[in-house]
Amino acid sequence: MGLLAASRHDVGQRPNASVRENLVTVAFGGWLVLGLFTDGWAHLNLPALETFFTPWHGMLYSGFAGGALWLVVLARRRHRLGWPWLRALPVGYPLAAVGVLAFGAGGVGDMLWHLALGVETGIDALLSPTHLILLVGGSLVLTSALRAGWARPPDPAGPSLHGELPAVLSLVLVTALAAFFLLYVSVFTGAAAADGLTRIPEGAPGHEAAELPAVTGLAAYLITTVLLVVPVLLAQHTRRRPPGMIVLLVAVVAWLSAAVGGFSVSTALAAAAATVGAAVAEPIVARIDRSGLTVAVRSAAVAATVPAVIWPAQLLALAVTDGVGWPIELWSGVVLLSVLVAATLGVVTGWSTDAVSSTTP
Repeated sequence: MGLLAASRHDVGQRPNASVRENLVTVAFGGWLVLGLFTDGWAHLNLPALETFFTPWHGMLYSGFAGGALWLVVLARRRHRLGWPWLRALPVGYPLAAVGVLAFGAGGVGDMLWHLALGVETGIDALLSPTHLILLVGGSLVLTSALRAGWARPPDPAGPSLHGELPAVLSLVLVTALAAFFLLYVSVFTGAAAADGLTRIPEGAPGHEAAELPAVTGLAAYLITTVLLVVPVLLAQHTRRRPPGMIVLLVAVVAWLSAAVGGFSVSTALAAAAATVGAAVAEPIVARIDRSGLTVAVRSAAVAATVPAVIWPAQLLALAVTDGVGWPIELWSGVVLLSVLVAATLGVVTGWSTDAVSSTTP
């Protein structure tokens, strides 16, 4: 019977994973990501940490090991139904096997690196070559459920959070992974806008050094904007963005990023405000989706809504805690610039969709 089930499929096809199996994959991915952020917290708050063998590394690598073993379970289940081993992994999962190999190699390399050169304690930890290999391998593993879910035809009635949950969680987790490696330019790890702008005339000694904190803060808003908007546009482009996805995405990224530095009143309130802002954005983008606008305009409007709502909310939270030290030109300008960057990304995404639609017979 198993061989008969396998014979119903063409040679180039693979079996599908069930929703429950994809959720198990996501659970292991969440374990891995939580272990990563916990390890990041340890490196930032325990400066005497000088060993690879820590409980936080144990949490990180046990999540990876559990996910790797789960891939074996998935392949074995299909093999018992008659699928050959080379095609036994479900749709969306072969790249995860590559990711497991990359992550494993990066983990061994990371251990040897730490034993030989010590443990990084600053920005060098996020740029270590072995850590970047872990980033690549982890991304391939975390996006398994995303590829599996989006390989299925979209629901004609429109995406729902229940129907798209494994794929949405997978997308959120890989965004959180990217956010971890961009913590040095994250809005949620500090309060850059609370620092006053030191005014030294252009060309005078110390001018560039005086403006450097503000420049870093501006870069943080722009990069975090791109980090949050790209997954939203990706889901929008594939007609897979269900209601609630924006809140989930912003909340996970904001709260995990704030937790790494150790919660302060300002970072916790800013994360909460950004989450509330995302909840406000949800009905706005739903209304935009129902409008008769072109795809490009809708994409631009949806993308622009995200920073247009969450950054004023985050800045307001900062104003009632540490205070906003930037002049009005700076903090209002960074909000508008973030909106323009997001809208540009939306236009480019929408135009590509319109172009394909216009050339389809």
